[in-house]
Amino acid sequence: MNGIRGLAGCVRSAAAAVAGFGAVGGGAVLGFGYALARTVVSARPRRNEGVRVLALYPDPDRAGEGSIELQRTVESEPAGRYTFQWAGGAGVAILGETVTATAYSVTRRYRGERGAPLLGVDAVKVRSAPQRDVRDLGMPFEEAEIETELGPAPAWFVPAPEPLPGHWAVHVHGRGASRAEPLRTVPLAAERGWHSLVVSYRNDPEAPTAPGLRYGLGLTEWRDVDAAIAWAVARGARRIVLAGWSMGGTIVGQTYLRSRYAPLVAGLMLESPAVDWRAVIEAQQIVGMLPVASKRVGRWLLRARPGLAVMGLREPIDLDEVDLVARAQELEVPVLLLHSAGDTVVPVGPSRTLARLREDIVQYEEFSGARHVRLWNREPHRWERVVGDWFGERASRAIAEVGGGASVDEPRQPGSRRARSR
Repeated sequence: MNGIRGLAGCVRSAAAAVAGFGAVGGGAVLGFGYALARTVVSARPRRNEGVRVLALYPDPDRAGEGSIELQRTVESEPAGRYTFQWAGGAGVAILGETVTATAYSVTRRYRGERGAPLLGVDAVKVRSAPQRDVRDLGMPFEEAEIETELGPAPAWFVPAPEPLPGHWAVHVHGRGASRAEPLRTVPLAAERGWHSLVVSYRNDPEAPTAPGLRYGLGLTEWRDVDAAIAWAVARGARRIVLAGWSMGGTIVGQTYLRSRYAPLVAGLMLESPAVDWRAVIEAQQIVGMLPVASKRVGRWLLRARPGLAVMGLREPIDLDEVDLVARAQELEVPVLLLHSAGDTVVPVGPSRTLARLREDIVQYEEFSGARHVRLWNREPHRWERVVGDWFGERASRAIAEVGGGASVDEPRQPGSRRARSR
């Protein structure tokens, strides 16, 4: 969710002005509202890598390995296995155990340097993904290409070694992340008979660009996931789990609510999901400094037809549509919901509320202390047990059911809202 973290950088000057002058005029209110709305939907990549490199100690005997001394931050200091990238993603390596730490720095082992040279780099970006890409899984895979309405989008297809007929999981990463983010789920699904399709979507660096480089907060991206489901269905998928991370959780929620293939969906896995975008935006500390009127202007610019041209949007963004808490009663399949009380990017409160409202179908697993989408990194054994068991239960239920899956002989029209029970 690096784009949401970017809210702070884009509206900081506006908020500082509010704090400094104590009051704002109508023009300033409009300006702050525009800045907020633009930041929420902008897909322009952030140039700041995030964590400064203080020193590099390559291992003379092992190519691509060594130790790296980093500025001590909430990104660089937590224990666990991560990856880090530099040069705008042109280089990547695996970040391992801590060797030494001071009040201002942390020195950690790294290995598997790949791509652009690390030597001479002054800043890196730490990612929650423990794999650099699909090759790190050590599993057979195929490069796939999904035809979306904007053009071809790459995907990875990872077949299960002993597949259950028609069982597929479609994995959707979060905003500003990459396809590596959800890979840690793939082996767990594969062991229980589920093929995996790990997709990209509009505005990813490797996927087609949306008009104006604008996100739709799930209201446009779901169509790319729908195209991926169609690709899977053409290859025999009849029982599908949609797994979404961060904004990917919003996207799979919209896919379930809108897709013609919804009858095939056997469950939703939501990891650190943005189920209430109002809460996500309000949770950013700097946004709290903006006038209430500016926030209203920002929301109006996103949803009102007159604001579309101003914002560079082709379609309005109604935050009510992507509010899974408000739409909880429309969910009709099992949901695995994982979130951390320590998430400072996407607040845990809406996930708790969703779990309470739909305790009949939601299995809620709350972690403590983990930062955004870093639940596995903090408690890998618990995370893998919970996720693996849940995929196993979905598979067991399918075996017990007559027919093993639903039919799409009479599909709903694409984009239609759910209007029938299942």
